[in-house]
Parts: sequence; C-alpha cells; structure tokens
Amino acid sequence: MYINSIRGVRDLLPEDVKKLRYIERICREIVEKYGFKEIILPTIENSVLYQHSVGETSDIVTKQMFEIVNKDEKDKKNIVLRPEGTAGIVRAFVEHNLKDKYPLKRFYYFGSMFRYERPQKGRFREFYQFGIEIFNEFSISSDLLLINIINEIFQNLKIEIILEINTIGCLECRKDFVNILKEKIKDFNIQLCNLCDERLKKNPLRIFDCKTDFPKLKEKLDDFNIQNYLCEKCKFNFQQILFGLSEQKINYIINPMLVRGLDYYNGFVFEYKTKLLDAAQNTLCAGGRYDSLITKFLSKDIPACGAALGIDRIMEVLEILEKEESFKVGISVVNETFLIKAFEILKMLSLKNKNIIFLGPFSKKSLKSQMRLLNNENCKYVLVVGEEVKDNNIVLKNFMNNTQQVVNLNKIEEYLKI
Repeated sequence: MYINSIRGVRDLLPEDVKKLRYIERICREIVEKYGFKEIILPTIENSVLYQHSVGETSDIVTKQMFEIVNKDEKDKKNIVLRPEGTAGIVRAFVEHNLKDKYPLKRFYYFGSMFRYERPQKGRFREFYQFGIEIFNEFSISSDLLLINIINEIFQNLKIEIILEINTIGCLECRKDFVNILKEKIKDFNIQLCNLCDERLKKNPLRIFDCKTDFPKLKEKLDDFNIQNYLCEKCKFNFQQILFGLSEQKINYIINPMLVRGLDYYNGFVFEYKTKLLDAAQNTLCAGGRYDSLITKFLSKDIPACGAALGIDRIMEVLEILEKEESFKVGISVVNETFLIKAFEILKMLSLKNKNIIFLGPFSKKSLKSQMRLLNNENCKYVLVVGEEVKDNNIVLKNFMNNTQQVVNLNKIEEYLKI
C-alpha cells in the first residue's frame, strides 16, 4: 500500500532539518543573549483564546483554524491546533502569573503552527515559527530592541531584508480613521467579497489583508494615510521610533497600508520582506505592539510587543550551508563472531571522544561491502575487528593515505587524529 503525506504538509529531510536547526540555533543564541527565556507551548488550545485575541474577523479565525473533533460529548470545548504563538504566550503569562515571577519578562518560543491555507511555495498548512515577546516594557525602548534583535538574526543568517514599518495608532485615535475609511469604501461602490462585507461592519482594517478586494481599493486609498489621524501621543511615539532607527542607521520604508492581519496590534507595526520570494509570500518576519491584548485576560494594563519569524520562508532564501567536515570513524567486523566485541570497542571510544562520529558495526555484510559503505560515508579511518582482538589489537585502516596497520586498543586514540 502506497500512502503520501497529507496535502499542505511535508517531510523535512536531512538537508532541510540541517537548515531548520541552523536557523533555530542562531535565533536561540541571539535572543538568549538579550535575556529571553523559552516557553514551550501546547500544540492544542481552546478556540476561544484566538477569537478573543486574534479577532473574530481575522482570516485565522474565520477560515484557517484546524478544529479537533472531541469524542467526549460531555466536553463541548472547541479545541484547535495552534495557528500562531503570541496568544498562547499571553495565556501562559496570565495563567502562571509570570508578571510576578520574573523581573525581566522576555520570552521566546519555537515550534509548529497550523493553518488551513491553500498550499503553495513557502506556505504550508503545518509551518514553523520562532517568536519573541516582551512584556512590561514600554515603547520606544522595547520597539527598538525588537528591531535590533531581528536585524542581528538576519545579519547572522546573511539574508538581505527590507524593513517596512507603520503605526496604526491607539484605539482612540483609530476611531476617526476607521469611520472615514468605512464611508470611503462605501462611496467607491466596489463589490466586496462576503468576508469583507462582514469586515466592513466589524473591523474595516482587516480589508487591507484581503487578497481579492484590497488590490481593487489600493489605488483609491493611496492618499489616505492613518498617520494623519494619530493623536499627539501616538504621533510623538512614532516620530521617536523613526529618530531611533535613523540614529542607528537602520534602513526602513514607511508603508501606510501595513496594518498586520491580527486584531490585537496597536501602535508600531513592522514586516521584514525579501526580494527573493514572490510578493504574495515574501514576508520573513512580522510583529509590533499589542498593549491592549493582556487586558482582555487580565484586568491590568501591561505593555507588550513581539515578533514572529517564518522559518519555512527563511529556509527558502537561506544560502546553501557550507558542508561541515565531520570526523568519521568506521567500525567493521571480519565476521559476526566479532560483533559483540566491536560494540564494546564502539562504546568505549564513543564515551571518550565526543567530537568523532562512529559508524558501524553492521550485520550480514561482507567485509568488502562494509568497507565500501564506510568509504562512501567519508570515514577517515576504519577499525577492523578480527582475530587480532584476542591480543587486544585491531587493524586500523587509513582511508586518507590507503594504508593499514595493527594497533593496540589502549593506544588507538593516539592514531585517531582530528
């Protein structure tokens, strides 16, 4: 029976895993250097969490979440596979009272997320994110810290990026903008999709995320800039961020149409893009402030901001990693009589030599086929376990100069030069 993987998911083969682990390692090393601590989130959550945080009119809630059928009819909770990480971190922050447990409230996560989307290059139904979240640190210092950290990550990965930024203001100064936006869209007399009709009533900013309707509206809204409707505080904050970026010689583009696709954002928002992918999926990282999100779960104002890196897309643009020259040593047996003794030698050597990869021994293979396999695996040496082992000796085959000699096991490490 032949069974393929489910549409929209894929196996990560060794070459892919190498890239993924490399990106993950770079991200971990950098964020931990800035005092971030890891939280491992559950893969399943209550769907209400995302309705209250991400937003009922967001694409994630309306059409992208994977619901899990609960066989226990008494438990009516709607369980979903997590579609993003910020909401889960906020839930954990509130549930475990992390605001009182750590002086510095900086956390990160890494793992699979799940969204029911049309599969295409760089977009999968199971995908990987690395996210960083900062709590109880006010703008603008935390905003600039986020940008500096993400810039450092991309610099280490040697990926050229374009930073697009905007501010969507606070709830108060957004009211006038949203009301005028509603009227403008109605006046355009453009037929909207059913979802955008609903968005127009509940959250018109979500129309900016629509792949169908927004292209029709974009030209008509080119001169309609949310920054013209900012309150003095939001205007001042954004100017301070621009000043901070310019002083640090960080290049950026102000994109007034950038609003982010999740309802919890306010104030400063940003996206990192690449020219190496199609425009529909060229965002490698995105984030911003979400100061009002925690108040939905906790009756207390706690400033917060964060960002998530799309690991799958970063893997697409990451240059081929240089091959690391591993030091490999093979262990072969003349015949299976010496198999157990070969395992004893393997155990002894592997415990003492952490930087050497040991391959073998193998059953049901001739000595010739063992040698061929170990040579193809680029082993530097092969230890041949045979009659000599009765005198505590083995035959050491050097593949680098094609020589061999009998060596005492007590002195074998002197010959294995890395």
